[in-house]
Amino acid sequence: MKQIWSEILEQIGLVSEAIGKSVNPPATPDEIRRLEETIGITLPEDFCNYLSTMNGQRNTEECTRDRNSELPLLGFHPFLSITGIIETWAMMNKLFAGETEPIEWVTEDKIKPFIWRRHWIPFTESEGSQYLILDCDPGKNGTYGQVFCWCAGMDFVEVTAGSFGEFSKALLSRLSERKFEITELGAIEFEDYYI
Repeated sequence: MKQIWSEILEQIGLVSEAIGKSVNPPATPDEIRRLEETIGITLPEDFCNYLSTMNGQRNTEECTRDRNSELPLLGFHPFLSITGIIETWAMMNKLFAGETEPIEWVTEDKIKPFIWRRHWIPFTESEGSQYLILDCDPGKNGTYGQVFCWCAGMDFVEVTAGSFGEFSKALLSRLSERKFEITELGAIEFEDYYI
């Protein structure tokens, strides 16, 4: 996974120096352990390896954020640092603390039919209403560590990738095959809007 993310960052650097410079240095083992201890889970190895390559992007913590000037890593999604992940995760848990019952009209499949789950880990954020989630509490037909996109007011969602590794390989493939364009705001937007 470290190799895949090194290649992703290399591809991004070739396309946009500004986005490349927005990437944080790798997370330390202590920072990764702090994330696991805070959330109360063991992170999938592929996600830990990603964090060991880059600790999200600069200024994705609430004290330093300026959503009007940030440059997303891919699509319209800035990748959160570990501190940003913890802050966003804590906010979502507080916001949806009273939502303890499943959504009645949704049949459980790969994703549990809830508004929010404690072990859903947001690792990107787009304008405070859309998050890519590392799902460490999957539904009965899901897999631990699958990735899905959570949206405010969502109807319901499907799994984007069966694992963080699968998600990362899909990103690298789209970058390597140049299946994207650069928007007028300087963002890397995939042709198929993968993220």
